[in-house]
Amino acid sequence: MALFRPLILCYHAVADAWDDPLATPVAHFEQQLQTLVGRGFRGAAAEEIVRRPDGRRLLHVTFDDAFRSIENAVPILERLELPATVFVCTDLASSGRELQVTELQRVEQVDELATLDWSALRTIAHDGLIGVGSHTRSHAHLTSLADDDLQRELADSKAAIESELGRPCPFFAYPYGEHDARVREAVRGAGYSAAFAAPGSSIGFDIYEVPRTAFWRNESAARCAAKTRFAVRVARELKLTPRRGSSR
Repeated sequence: MALFRPLILCYHAVADAWDDPLATPVAHFEQQLQTLVGRGFRGAAAEEIVRRPDGRRLLHVTFDDAFRSIENAVPILERLELPATVFVCTDLASSGRELQVTELQRVEQVDELATLDWSALRTIAHDGLIGVGSHTRSHAHLTSLADDDLQRELADSKAAIESELGRPCPFFAYPYGEHDARVREAVRGAGYSAAFAAPGSSIGFDIYEVPRTAFWRNESAARCAAKTRFAVRVARELKLTPRRGSSR
């Protein structure tokens, strides 16, 4: 059975003032990455990660939703020379407006939901260390969409990124971590080379279900360290991950 060994981290916001599970404080973000580098992990681009599923000490950082506070993470990634991918909802990027979905109606600090616009995305991606991938147009629940709407969410967002940034967009991340066999096939058909799940499974590697390990606010250093160990990741997946083909 094929096992996926690289470590891919999944973050959302990187912000001190926003007291929400989605928002990792800046100092915690830096310490988490420094700890992994100290343990011998080597930063790798997304292309290398998916090409080398046996690369146990490869590390890649991802950010879902392209919140504006990700700019706080950029100097840290540059200093540690750690490649990353920001997954953007392209309907928001023309103005950088807030991500307003039902699941975030609890948020009182609405300004923290502001997203990176195209200009900011071009700036952070200028030297190739940070890539930009698709998170659909609107952060839709993909498994509930009709086929035509699903196709538009996938294809239009890919085309927008390629047009605005002038480079290919080979990578996709599922909003809410939700996918099934139909959605994965649609992602492949839209021309993406790989898709990142949350959490996904390291067991029986599928390039359209690349597993990630999410970090959240207020998690202890010990818990974060445990979650990044390969044996623990596999054990958690055996216990918690639904069968492939179900909605996440």
